Amino acid sequence: MIERSILCLKVYKYSTMESPMGSLNQTNKVVLAKMDVEDEENVESLSQSSGRGSNSTSDFSRCKSNGDEEALIEIARKEERNVCMIRFITIAAVIISAISVSSLVYFFATGSDTRNFEIEYNLLVQNIHTLVVWEVKYNFALVQQLCGTITSESLMSNQIFPNVTLPDFEITGGFVDGMGGIMMALFAPLIPSSQKEKWEEYSVLHQDWLNRSALLKVESPSHRDQLHGTIQDHEHDRHLEVVSLDPQTIVELEIPDEPTILSEIWKWDADEKVPVESTSAHDYYAPLWQSSPHNADTVNADLFSDPHISELFSSMINSGETVLSPGYEIGNLFDWMFDPNEKSQKVDPHAFIMEKVHVDFGQGQEVAGFVLALTSFRNLFTRLLPEGTEGIYAVVTGTPACERNMTFLLRGNTADFLGYEDLHELSLDHHRRSVPMELYETVPDDLCLHLLNVYPSKAYIDSFNTNKPVVYTSIVVLAFVVTTIFFLVYERLVTKREQTKNAALRVVSSIFPSNVQEKVLRGATDVNTGSTEKENVIASFYPATTVLFADIEGFTAWSSTREPVQVFRLLECVYGAFDGIARRRKIFKVETVGDCYVAVCGMPEPRKDHAVAMVRFARDCLTRMASLSHNLEVSLGPDTADLGFRVGIHSGPVTGGVLRGQNSRFQLFGDTMNVAARMESTGLKNKIQLSTATAKLLLKAGKEHWIEKREGKVDIKGKGKLETFFVRGVKGQEANESKDATVATNLSSSNHSDQPERSVKVLEHTNEAIANKTGRLVDWNTDVLSRRITAILKNEVTLMDPGMVKHVELSPTAIKQLHHFVQIIASMYNDNPFHNFSHASHVTLSIEKMLSTVKKNNEFASGYANNICNDPLAQFAAVLAALIHDCDHYGIGNTTLVEEKNPIAILYEGKSPAENHSLSLGWELLMEPQFSELVKCICGKDRKEVERLKDLLTKAVLATDVFDKELKEERDKEWEKVFGSDNNNDLNDKEAEQLDKVKATIVMEHLIQASDVVHTMQHWHVYIKWNEHLFEEMTIAYHNGHLSKNPAEFWYQGEIGFFNHYIIPLAKKLKECKVFGVICDEFLDYAEANLKEWETKGQQIVDQFSKKYSCNRLGSNE
Repeated sequence: MIERSILCLKVYKYSTMESPMGSLNQTNKVVLAKMDVEDEENVESLSQSSGRGSNSTSDFSRCKSNGDEEALIEIARKEERNVCMIRFITIAAVIISAISVSSLVYFFATGSDTRNFEIEYNLLVQNIHTLVVWEVKYNFALVQQLCGTITSESLMSNQIFPNVTLPDFEITGGFVDGMGGIMMALFAPLIPSSQKEKWEEYSVLHQDWLNRSALLKVESPSHRDQLHGTIQDHEHDRHLEVVSLDPQTIVELEIPDEPTILSEIWKWDADEKVPVESTSAHDYYAPLWQSSPHNADTVNADLFSDPHISELFSSMINSGETVLSPGYEIGNLFDWMFDPNEKSQKVDPHAFIMEKVHVDFGQGQEVAGFVLALTSFRNLFTRLLPEGTEGIYAVVTGTPACERNMTFLLRGNTADFLGYEDLHELSLDHHRRSVPMELYETVPDDLCLHLLNVYPSKAYIDSFNTNKPVVYTSIVVLAFVVTTIFFLVYERLVTKREQTKNAALRVVSSIFPSNVQEKVLRGATDVNTGSTEKENVIASFYPATTVLFADIEGFTAWSSTREPVQVFRLLECVYGAFDGIARRRKIFKVETVGDCYVAVCGMPEPRKDHAVAMVRFARDCLTRMASLSHNLEVSLGPDTADLGFRVGIHSGPVTGGVLRGQNSRFQLFGDTMNVAARMESTGLKNKIQLSTATAKLLLKAGKEHWIEKREGKVDIKGKGKLETFFVRGVKGQEANESKDATVATNLSSSNHSDQPERSVKVLEHTNEAIANKTGRLVDWNTDVLSRRITAILKNEVTLMDPGMVKHVELSPTAIKQLHHFVQIIASMYNDNPFHNFSHASHVTLSIEKMLSTVKKNNEFASGYANNICNDPLAQFAAVLAALIHDCDHYGIGNTTLVEEKNPIAILYEGKSPAENHSLSLGWELLMEPQFSELVKCICGKDRKEVERLKDLLTKAVLATDVFDKELKEERDKEWEKVFGSDNNNDLNDKEAEQLDKVKATIVMEHLIQASDVVHTMQHWHVYIKWNEHLFEEMTIAYHNGHLSKNPAEFWYQGEIGFFNHYIIPLAKKLKECKVFGVICDEFLDYAEANLKEWETKGQQIVDQFSKKYSCNRLGSNE
């Protein structure tokens, strides 16, 4: 019994909302079958069957006309292809000739520049080789001179090696590095291990040479300091004069005491001075004794403890020559002289020059020590090139003992060190010139022999390239270009007329009938002068035609809720499909005016079956519209499937021609057009209304089973009351017709014995229609939410890697979970007339439209508008709030819930119980484990983002409680505070940024408030539709005892108050915030217009509502 009661209750609910799908009577089914069969026949065959024995030349002429048009276009295309081919061949020949001749001219002109480069480069290389080798030899000679001076001093002063001291070593050594490229000179005697102690005693007793060097520094402050740099640090010493060091000078000058030298021979180990260990009697030490510049801290440092110097000494002894070491960083040569910070700065390559000091002059004398001079490789390559000379690479390579290469880039007087590799431009290897830097008679294997390799740089070679080759080649190319231009101009003039004609043919053939195309192409009309001479007019009379007018029912109201892009997408899809049907059915499309489609059959070529063909065309269009509207609802949103066509058809004579002026088009005139338009305007949705004239033609053609007489006569403006007909058996018509009548009407109008069986069928059909509509809305909401989630992911990816944004998309798992989530939400909605899933989708549609305008209009309020645009999570929360905000709504208001002490009112302490209940259901569902992948896509793994989403969702859903006075007053105060205060202009940047965040939050709350009641700010038909649903819902609540007062008693005045105190102020607020652009003007205009209309018609409409739903109530009780 309970199940049966529930079943009956569902039948009652559906009977008050929608009509059944219904079943076509048997006659309509037969008609539909017959028309399907005839659909497969050829139109020409139908023409012949409707008029047997008639001349069939009209069919042939139609084919011929279309064939001539296609042939003409094909000939024009073929001519254009031939002309293009000839043009291509000619231009290609000219280009090939120009390239060939220009290449020869350029080749011969560049030969001169190449020869000049080779001459100059060879001379420059020869000069570099000469100067570098001379500089090396000169440095060697200076060191050899210093060695001879030490030997001479020992002989003249009777000093015996190794105990030899050159009194003025600072001055003598200064001459050596002052005259050449030497930075520092050192003298180190060879100390046998047996004389180590004697030497250490000698060095302590004879260290006064350091005081003499210190005196020189005081006497000449510009004299060199201890070694802390490279050759550039000592340029000022090159011409230092010898100072007199007499005793009086020593007394007068306050000479600072030099640090006492270390009394032992030492080496540097682990960043400290360590005495050298005793060795066998056959080993030697090489303590650093005298240096220029002087440095007491380095005296008695065993130079043999440095492996570089030890190896160099061996090479010198083995070769018997003055030797040059490999290139090293200066810090690596003297680790013990510099701290780590100093060593890191000394990266230029330096080298030692080493020469033996003998005990006496003559061949075969014993070696008593050696002089070590420090030089910079950079110094060898400075001042080699003339000023302004571009780069020359100097690459120093050598024997294996040299260890590594060095590359310098020479520019004028400067030389830049590039690195310890061969870094010249490899493409210029063939310009290499090489010469040894040291000239030895014999070269031991362990000796580093440096090889200087010189290469030009690309910049140096380019400096020899003159513009003569370019000039000569340009002249030749210019001659060819001028010739080609003259040819192209001539060819253009010759073919311009043909091209113009072909282009005109393509345009004209698309908008004019075939019989007037030739006249238009000949220029029979003169739109510029507006000539009206008889011979210039293009017009014809067509005595037998059928004209169709088709208009989209509900389009104006539907388009008021959509974005312009969506409106045009619908029109393009629908009318594009109609154009395809027209081409197949040989129907001429006249024009589209707004959402009205105008077509004609029977012209330009006459055809006897024009009425039959036009009815078939109309039937195909309605069938196509039925499928398109259902398919497009998934992408264009709610109510798209409810759209349909009113079609009106009339047959008769028309006058057709080209109406000249701006944007000339082919037009039809005559009474036939007027009657056809009236047939459409007085027709019914998804019906094809025929005039008597068209019906007679169908009867004559044997199509009496196609038509049925309309009940009653139709009042036609200017014609009076006329009898009209409808076309029967249109595919898809039955689905849409079910929405125009009610189940209750069908039930109450029938008393047959099979009533229970028919009720079950009605229920099945209605349930199927509702399920299909809900399924489409679920798909659409899923698509909307998926785009919002994708925007969140793209925003995150943009912060990490902007290049990956185009690859962001939801995973199949996330999409599946989202679709399932929306399905469950849809099932949570009760079958209320107003607070249902369709209304939630309508609210979602409005939010989407408003959010899409924010980014386009954020220049008006860039601060908080940018906060909205750049916060995809907040946008997603607004859309999700629209989807869930009425879940499990009981069909009664919050006030009633509180008064009746409903459990949810008690649970939420009377604070927005319906909204809190819906919010709780939606949020708990989203947080279930089955939607974990979906939540991860929305919020990631950050718990704070989940909490933020919940907070945004809560504010948005609670904002839909428009009747809570406390909440309304609080929102009004917040709005006035942030938008109405003049003090906001004096805020600093941080305060202004915080204010923008608050504004963005408040605007988003008002956005969903407006969307929840957006039907009041849309087209009148949309407003009345949802107003009726709300009235019905409250009437049901009244009859069920939830309301103490009949809505009919307060509805008229209540709507006026609702408009004046809530809707219009809300629309003004949205306009004031300047975020949503012109859409706010649209809202305000519609709201004011609807209020004015309601004040005029509202009471009458309420009476109709009251009567309708009172009758339904009585019918259900019976």
